[in-house]
Amino acid sequence: MRTTLHAGIAFALALLAGGAQAVSFTAIDLPSGQATGLSHNGRIVGGVAGKAAWRWTPQRGAVVLDGFSDANGMSSWAQPLAGSTTDGNGNRVAALAYSNHEFVGPTVIGGFPGGGPGFDGHLATAYDVSDNGIAVGLAYDADNNPIAFRWSAAEGMTRLPVNRPANYSRANGISADGSTIYGWNDQDNGGRTGVIWQGGQTIDLTYQGEGVGEALASNSDGSVIVGSGAFTENGSEAWRWTAATGVQPIGFIGAMGGAYAFAVSEDGNVVVGASGFGWDRSAVVWTPATGMVTLADYATAQGVTIPAGWTLATASGVSADGKTIAGWGLGNAGMGSFVIDLHASEATEALVEATGTVNWNDLGSGPFAGLPVGSKVSMSFRIAAAGALEMEPDQATKYPVVLDSFRLEAGAANETLVANAAGPGLILSNDYPKSDGIHLFSTPTATAGQALEFELFNPGGDLFDSDSLARINRTFGPEFFEKIAWSVQADGGATGMWLDLESVTISDVGASDALFADGFDDAAP
Repeated sequence: MRTTLHAGIAFALALLAGGAQAVSFTAIDLPSGQATGLSHNGRIVGGVAGKAAWRWTPQRGAVVLDGFSDANGMSSWAQPLAGSTTDGNGNRVAALAYSNHEFVGPTVIGGFPGGGPGFDGHLATAYDVSDNGIAVGLAYDADNNPIAFRWSAAEGMTRLPVNRPANYSRANGISADGSTIYGWNDQDNGGRTGVIWQGGQTIDLTYQGEGVGEALASNSDGSVIVGSGAFTENGSEAWRWTAATGVQPIGFIGAMGGAYAFAVSEDGNVVVGASGFGWDRSAVVWTPATGMVTLADYATAQGVTIPAGWTLATASGVSADGKTIAGWGLGNAGMGSFVIDLHASEATEALVEATGTVNWNDLGSGPFAGLPVGSKVSMSFRIAAAGALEMEPDQATKYPVVLDSFRLEAGAANETLVANAAGPGLILSNDYPKSDGIHLFSTPTATAGQALEFELFNPGGDLFDSDSLARINRTFGPEFFEKIAWSVQADGGATGMWLDLESVTISDVGASDALFADGFDDAAP
């Protein structure tokens, strides 16, 4: 029986507490809200409140998504959320909701082609969506049986194959890269067996020869999957799966068992969920160092103060780095959601790095005059949180460029920027109202009469989950952008050097080190 913190776990939690600063507990401002998902960097929460879906950011709070319900899952960057809407016939059907829902409404997926009448007017629901726009969930087939589906804009809705096609199934989620889908398929005796769809295979998940209940979450490439219903001599435990280890039970809290793993960090070493039944349940965290412990104990050990009157019932989301956790429970005002942030501090600067090649060059003066086509070019500079101009809360902010950090280099030649009335400043836009972008508008260089422009426009809104400087950490290739304008121009644009983008990286920089306090992550999720 897995019941209490023993001495070893308490010691591990004490170690976790060392050096923690600026950690926080935030109650989400929506009565009866239940958080169901958290974006990659922990900046956006999705959830439900009754029949309404909502989306929360630190700056804007909770915003109810009119005409959209369920909000079961989301892409890494919460663009879009997956759930359902009501179609023209009054039926509930699968749908996606982007941040511009107030202008265009949900993106309708619909029901299964040729499917039955569903259940109580409910034809299909999307449970999750990948970063490349593949949605998965539950629909009703021609015999009106629940089936797991996969949908893309190009291919439409298709049925996922299962090893017991006569029995019910559902796809609970999909990895961010779209390579792995997971869910469940009923056994002949009515019990559920977790299923993974990966590499063209349908894999039933078992532990000691018995099926485990269902797969509920994965990291970005599907290499680590977690879920519920691994029956051991102790009871029903949450579990963690990799291809190398298979299903491994990770425990429960309390006397009766019944633990659920609802989310997992990118490295697979922070798993969050719940243990218990009904309201007799606790939000839990599992790590290799601590084993399974309550979220309240885990957060308290790292310096978080849980407000009086709050009972943490379920942890439903965790950021990729494992340091932000979302969930729901009971507070003084009744049921509500929360976000726990375990980061030591917010970033005060970010490092921007870009690489590319010369596409055209007819500059007649300056350091790059005569630089041949095909030459490699790199650019790097820092942007600062201090002095930032918030244009729209959590959607567009202009960050001052740290002038002495700027370098545009090609071979032995280099160029810098000079101060001007407008900054210079880099605008990061997130969901504005749907698109994301990186914008350094025409800015004078040290060479008189010349100016640099660096503008990247992403119409899909899948770059950031916030324009906040903290924890951006991502690399982008040109495939992310509909518009790329990178140039050094002279003579009012009559001549110039135009560059093709190879990559751009934005990395957070912490307060204690001017450049590499937190390192930087150059791998796209």
